Amino acid sequence: MSATAESSAGALPASSQGAVPALATVLLARIARVVRRRFETALGPLGLRQRQIVALSYLRGHGPTAQQRLAEQLCMDPSSLVCLLNSLEERDLVVRRRDRSDRRRGLVVLSSRGEDALGEVDPALARVEEAILADLDIGERELLRGLLARITAGELDWELGAGDP
Repeated sequence: MSATAESSAGALPASSQGAVPALATVLLARIARVVRRRFETALGPLGLRQRQIVALSYLRGHGPTAQQRLAEQLCMDPSSLVCLLNSLEERDLVVRRRDRSDRRRGLVVLSSRGEDALGEVDPALARVEEAILADLDIGERELLRGLLARITAGELDWELGAGDP
C-alpha cells in the first residue's frame, strides 16, 4: 500500500512509521504534526483554521468571555487575539460587546452563525479522529485519551471540552 493510501486509510504516513522515537514527547510531536495537517485539510473547505476553531469552541463551552481572559486561555498575545477576533467578527461568527457590569471590559460572544459553523466542524474533526485512531479498539482509545488527559505541561487548554479541538 502506498503512503498516500495508508494516510487515507488511517495509518500515519510511511515517513512517520520508521523507528519509534525513544522519547514519548518526540512521538507526540510527530503525531501532532500529522493531526494538525489533517485538521487543516478537513477544515479547509469550511474556510476555517484550527486556531479559529479553538477560539469558537472555547466560547461554546464557556459562554461570553472577557477578551483578556480569552487571550490568556488560548495562550495568545492580546494583539494576535484581536486579529483573530477581527477575522471571526467579519464572518459574523463572534460578536464583541461591552460587559454591562464593567463597561471597560470587552466580552466576546459566539454568534448563532458561529454555533452553526461548529456544527459543521464537529463531524469533520470526528472523521479525522476516526482515521487517526483507526488501528485502536474502543478500550485502547479510552486508555489513550485517559493517559493524554493526565499529562501536564503547564499551559493546558483542554477546558475546551471533550469534543473540541
